[in-house]
Amino acid sequence: MLLSLLSTPAPLDAQAPIARQVAAPASDILDGVVRLPDPASTPTVSGAAILPLEFAPTGTGWAAEVLVPVEREGRLALGFLGAAAANWRILGGPIAERPRPLEELAGVERTLGFAGEFLPGWIVDRRDVSPVAAGTWRVRVESPTAAEGWLVASVDRELRLSTHVTTQRLVSGTGVALVARVDGVSLGAVARARVLFKTTATWTEVAMADDGAHEDGGAGDGLFGAFVPDSLLGDVTARVELGGALITGAGFVRSAFVAFPMHSPRLLLDGTVRAALNDPGRLTLALGAAPLGAPQRLHVSAEVWGRDALGAEAPVCWLSKILTPSAVHDGWELPLSLDLDWLEAAGVGSPLELRAVRVQDPDSEAVLDQVERAVLTRGPGAAAPAPVFPARPASGVVTSPMLTGDGATTLGPSGGGSQNFAAQRALMLVHGYCSSGSIWPAADFTQPKLEFLDPNANRSHDQFAQLIAQRAVAAKKASFGIVGHSQGGPAALHLLTYYSSGLGSSTAGRRIQSVAAPYQGTPLASWGGFACGVNNNMTPSGSATWLSGIPTWARAEVFTWTTANSGSACNFITGLLLTDPEDGTVEKVRSELPGGNNMGHTVGWCHTTGMSNPANYTDGARNVLLNAAAAR
Repeated sequence: MLLSLLSTPAPLDAQAPIARQVAAPASDILDGVVRLPDPASTPTVSGAAILPLEFAPTGTGWAAEVLVPVEREGRLALGFLGAAAANWRILGGPIAERPRPLEELAGVERTLGFAGEFLPGWIVDRRDVSPVAAGTWRVRVESPTAAEGWLVASVDRELRLSTHVTTQRLVSGTGVALVARVDGVSLGAVARARVLFKTTATWTEVAMADDGAHEDGGAGDGLFGAFVPDSLLGDVTARVELGGALITGAGFVRSAFVAFPMHSPRLLLDGTVRAALNDPGRLTLALGAAPLGAPQRLHVSAEVWGRDALGAEAPVCWLSKILTPSAVHDGWELPLSLDLDWLEAAGVGSPLELRAVRVQDPDSEAVLDQVERAVLTRGPGAAAPAPVFPARPASGVVTSPMLTGDGATTLGPSGGGSQNFAAQRALMLVHGYCSSGSIWPAADFTQPKLEFLDPNANRSHDQFAQLIAQRAVAAKKASFGIVGHSQGGPAALHLLTYYSSGLGSSTAGRRIQSVAAPYQGTPLASWGGFACGVNNNMTPSGSATWLSGIPTWARAEVFTWTTANSGSACNFITGLLLTDPEDGTVEKVRSELPGGNNMGHTVGWCHTTGMSNPANYTDGARNVLLNAAAAR
C-alpha cells in the first residue's frame, strides 16, 4: 500500500521519449512478419456459457435466476463471479424441480478464491456438481444486497465457439462486423445467435444472421455475422452467444467476450507520396492525407517496393514510425524516411512505390485507413517524376542505422568514460497490467537496479513503453535492461522497437527478459472492463495486430519464460475459459513470442498471488538467472 502511495506515475507527456524511424528487411515482408494477419486467424475461443446474473429485489434481499442448458450427463462446473460472491446463497437443480441449496446436493465440490489479476477484488465461488443428467438446470443466486456478477457454466469443452471482428480497420461507418461459429463433432444445429454490444453501461442486442450478407461467408455455412452499430464509439465490449441442439437433441449455449475499439473517422489517405532527398542518403516519403479531425499522433507503416536488375518487382524494406501529421495547404503529410542503403542491400531500384500502407491509432493499433498502393512523385504536382535510383547487385548488408535511424539497437554507449557510464546503468524490474505495486523480490536482483511502479493502471503498450523510458530518465539511467512480468514484456519490446531510449544502449547481456508475458494476448483481456479496464493490445486480435508491427530484429532481443499450474487449475474461473497449459491468466502458447528466444516452461507456478500455486515472479531460482543474464 505504501509503495502504491509513493509511486504516482509521471504524465505521459513528461520527458516523452523520441519516436524513431523503424525499418525491417524485405524478408519480414515476404514472411508476413510485418503484415496484418487474417482476422479469422486470431479468434476468441470459448467452451463455456458466460451468463449475466441480473439481480432484482425480492423484498428480503436480491436474487437472480439463470437457465443453464446441460448438454450431456457428467460433471457440471458452475463458476459464480462477483465482488460479493462469497456472500451469495446459491440454489439449483433440474428445471422441473424446485431449486435447492447446492450444498444439500450429493456430489458437490466447492472452491472459493480470488478472480485474479484481470478482475482484482472479485471473488470466484465455484461449484462442481456430479453427476448431472442432460437437460436444463435452473440456477438461483440470492444476495443480501444489490449485486452484479456472472455465471460461467461448463459441461463439455469439446463444443467450442470461436468469434472475431472481420477487419482491423475499426472506424465507424465502414461496415465493421463480428462473426461467430460453433464447432464440434456433437453439434447438431445452431438455432439462435446474438451479440450484445456495450460501450458504457447499456447493452445493445443485435441478432446474428447466417445469410451471407453480414460478412459471414455464404448463406447457411454455419458462420453467423452482425454489423457493429455505427453509433458505438470508444472501447466496445461484445458478448457473443450461440445456442441450439446437439445431434442427441440436448440443448447447448456457448458465449464469449470480445473487446475492440471503434474510432470516428480521423483521416483518408489520398494514395500519393511526395518523395524528396532532404538529407544525404535518406529519401523522405511524405504520404498525403485528407484530415477528418484534429491532428493527433498516428502510427504509419508501409512496404517499399521497386524493381531488381532484371526488371522484376521486388520488396526493398518495411518502414514504420509513430508521428504527428504535418499540415500542408488543406491537407496532411505523414513523413517516413528511407535510408538509401536499403536499395543497395536489396538490389532494387526505380520505379519505387509504397504498398500495404496503413495508418493506425498508436494506443489501440486499430487501423484508421489503408491503401494497397501509393504512387511516388517529386513534388505537389501528380505529374512530377520521383527521384530515379538504378538497381545494383544486392549487397545484403544491413546496419543498425538502417533499422532504427539511430544505431541504438546494437551500438553500446560512447563517450563519457566507462567509470562515469557505470553509474548510469541499471536493470529495470517491470510489473504488468493492473498490478497493485511492487512484485519482484528485492533480494533476488543485484545492483545497479531500479523498479518501475505504476500501480492499478491500465496502459496501452505505447503508453506503458513511454512511462518505462521516463522512469529511466528520472533515475538518470542512460542504459538499462528489463526484466518484465506479464504486460511488462510487450511494453519493453514496444519501447525497444519504436523509441530511442537507454534500453537500446544496454550491453553485456539480454536486453529484454519476460515471464508469463501475453505477446499473443489472452482472452481475459476482454473481461478487463470490471477492473482496470479493457486492454485492446492484449486481446487475441489486438495483440496480433500490434505484433504485426514488430520486426524480427526486435523480437530476437527478447527472452521468454512460460509457466503453468501443477495439479488444480491456477484460477477456478479462468480454468473454464483458457486452454491448458495456462497460468491462470495467460495460455502457454500465447506467452511465446514468435521470433523470440523461448527459454523454457515450468510447472507449479501461477500468474499472480491468490492462485493455487505461488506467483511465478517469486521463483527465486529463475530470478537469479534473470539477474545474472540481464543487460544493464
